[in-house]
Parts: sequence; structure tokens; C-alpha cells
Amino acid sequence: MRARLKHIDDRLIWFGFLRLTDHASKFGISDVQGKIDIKTYRNLSDTPPPERKPGPPVAGAAPVGQYVRPSKFTPIFDSPGTLDDLFTTRLEDVGVDMALSIERVLPPTHSVDPDRVRPLLAAIELKESCKLHYQSMTSLAAVERVVCPHALVKASGRWHVRAFDFARKRFIDFSLSRVLGSEPFPAQTAVPANLDDDWFATVSVELVPHPKLSTAQRHIIGREFKMDDGQLVVQTRRALLFYLLDEMRLLAAVRRGEKDAADVPIWIRNFRHVASELSIMDAQRDATAHL
Repeated sequence: MRARLKHIDDRLIWFGFLRLTDHASKFGISDVQGKIDIKTYRNLSDTPPPERKPGPPVAGAAPVGQYVRPSKFTPIFDSPGTLDDLFTTRLEDVGVDMALSIERVLPPTHSVDPDRVRPLLAAIELKESCKLHYQSMTSLAAVERVVCPHALVKASGRWHVRAFDFARKRFIDFSLSRVLGSEPFPAQTAVPANLDDDWFATVSVELVPHPKLSTAQRHIIGREFKMDDGQLVVQTRRALLFYLLDEMRLLAAVRRGEKDAADVPIWIRNFRHVASELSIMDAQRDATAHL
């Protein structure tokens, strides 16, 4: 129950609304149980989302089964949250009754302010356009952008949205930590996600132990990465190939075409194919970098 209440909190914080059907589907519960969760949440909240009773549509009101964040909103959980909470719920009061020495190396995080990105995230689910105030690394000052987002992605330690950029006339990625503000912009006709060819195109990356390794070393690498007969095939969206190679520390080596430059004990068997697919994405970035 606590995990489900935390999910309601997170949806209102980051998206600004909650759908009963989405909540029930995430936890595999009935709509009746979902209504009980929402009623419990409303009873616990100092700023409960208003409830729409069944009946004729009301102008300006949310549809039945959709609960909208009030203008003045206080979460019922006071622990600081991140976007990861949408997918995993941390129950910090659950202890482990065993003595374990566990340490994690945590790099600096990319901060995302929910107040700045809430309309942008809501636009993903509402399939609407959105106006951003965005600071990119290719422009000296922040600019206004009109986009139509369709997917939320976490890669290379950052959260991104995949969106059609009306200025560049193509689908690109926007880092949420660089969004200075966002607002709904339904006046701009939405662009269907199925027009994002790079999102729906897939690339097969055939990973093998690096040929410079000894026989024993190649064997242990195959076991470490659960390779089947010395090979592991990873399927990724072409739009996300850059991030996959970056996280595997293979990006620079693939771009230079130098397998000996790879600083990890794996390599790509179908290197030419992967390099060709990556070059398509790089060319698109270069062609629109000045816009």
C-alpha cells in the first residue's frame, strides 16, 4: 500500500495528474482497489486532488478517473524524490537483519526540478506540444523551443525526453536538467510518435570478448556478460545507440574505428554496421547543430 501511495505522490509531483487506469495497470490491481488507494491518499493529504464524480462532462474539469494536482500541493511523503521514483519505490524504513558491508560509488547527479519539467512530462502522456525555455550546450544563451515529446529516457546518467523540435524540423533529445521552464502549448499541432524513424529502427550490436585477450580471459568475459557461445547480441533503438556505446565506453573507439582504443574487455563483432548506424545519427546532429 505504501508503494502505491508513493506512486500517486510521484505522479502528481512530476506529471501533475494521475489516471486511475494507469495506476491500476502499474500495480496489477483492479480499478476498485485503485479507487481505494486514491481515496486513502486523499484522506491522508492536506492538499488532496479533487475528485470528479460520474456524470456529464464539465467544462474545464478533468475527465472522470483523472486526478489533477491542485495549484497548492504538498506531497504526503516528505523525503526528496527523483524521477527514478516513478519506476522504483524506496522504502527506507525496511531494514536488513544482517551485517553486510555494502558501498556504492555515486557520481554527482543531474538535478531535475519537477516544477520546471512538469508540463513537458504531462505533454508526453497527453500527446500534445509544449513550449520550453531550454539551455543547450550549442547556444550561448537559453532559447525558447516548441516541441512535441513522446518518450522519457534515462541514459548516460541523465534523464532525457525524445521530442520533435519544430525549429529543427526533426526528432531530437532534450536533457531534463537543462530545461529552465516549460508550459503547455496545445495550439501547435502534435506530431505523431510513429514518424520518429530513428526511434522505431533497431540496431543489433554483436558483443564479443576483445580479441586482444587471452583464451582464459575471453572465457571469463563471456561468462561475466552471459554470452552465448562467446557472443551477446544487444538490440537497441537507433536513436539510443549513442547512449549504449557511451555507457559501454565504446563510443570513441567506434567513431575512430580503432578497436585497440577500447578500454573495456569487449568489442563489437559487427563493427562496420554499428559504425554506419552511428554515423547516421552523428550526421543528423551536425546538420542541425547551428539551429
